[in-house]
Amino acid sequence: MKKHGFRFWLLAIVGLLGMVLSLSQPPKQVAAADNTLKSVFSIDAGRKYFSADQLKTIIDRAHTDGYTDVQVLLGNDALRLLLDDMSVTINGKTYGSDVVKQAIQAGSKAYYDDPNGNALTQTDMDAVLKYAAARDINIIPVINSPGHMDAILTAMAQLGIKNPAFNGSKRTVDLNNDTAIAFTKALLQKYVMYFKGHATIFNFGSDEYANDVDTGGWAKLQQSGTYKKFVAYVNDLAVMAKNAGLKPMVFNDGIYYDNNTSFGTFDKDLIVSYWTAGWGGYDVAKPEFLTDKGLKIMNTNDGWYWVLGRVDGDLYS
Repeated sequence: MKKHGFRFWLLAIVGLLGMVLSLSQPPKQVAAADNTLKSVFSIDAGRKYFSADQLKTIIDRAHTDGYTDVQVLLGNDALRLLLDDMSVTINGKTYGSDVVKQAIQAGSKAYYDDPNGNALTQTDMDAVLKYAAARDINIIPVINSPGHMDAILTAMAQLGIKNPAFNGSKRTVDLNNDTAIAFTKALLQKYVMYFKGHATIFNFGSDEYANDVDTGGWAKLQQSGTYKKFVAYVNDLAVMAKNAGLKPMVFNDGIYYDNNTSFGTFDKDLIVSYWTAGWGGYDVAKPEFLTDKGLKIMNTNDGWYWVLGRVDGDLYS
């Protein structure tokens, strides 16, 4: 491993103690605020519903165990935070707040009808943020796109947006569908503005593009030339976050996939949450390559994930 002057932030998933390493000689472009060491506890509150009280319990445990941050995946396949105003206006058309809420709730229910609840309200999240702040815990919100957005795709279809999904995928938006992309960005903007002033990092996900269909995946996206649109999409989200005073973060697998730089340059202010080193036929860029491109790395090794039902070495992890 080359000693680039970036930090490795080690992310502990659902109860595994993480530690933070600081590599020598931070580069000059790293802001002073970035020099704060991070120990992050992450919970997937998108696939399954977690109540405000449950999140507060997690925050308490994180605080007791010395974590600095709790990352909450609110939009990951399902979307489990509904703001007071969910109205979306694109291309001169307004989709009313109640209609959008109902469509997203239907989408989350279609993904997984959680008997414990469907979505947090803004009042719920207000309370969670206040609770975390009182314990010096930063919240890192995650709303994933363009993949892992099953509920949003279902909602768009219900709202009358035609063919929002990529070529048969249940969870990935079609980057060539301008209306679907405009809706997704407008929706994300609402969440970014809500968390402005309450968070320092906003994670846009951006992993596993259409991995649920044979026609998907980063390699196919590059072969078709559409990967260039992915680069532009991620950069647009990065600017969205920065304009709100937030640091943009994304997962690693789609960033300079297969070390390919011919489709454009990713925003150098991105924090890359490095969760996977890839697998057979899934050739992600290595950390050294990404740091050579000026990107910061958060070490999010999926070997630390606690995934209910996943068998690893004949044991459930």
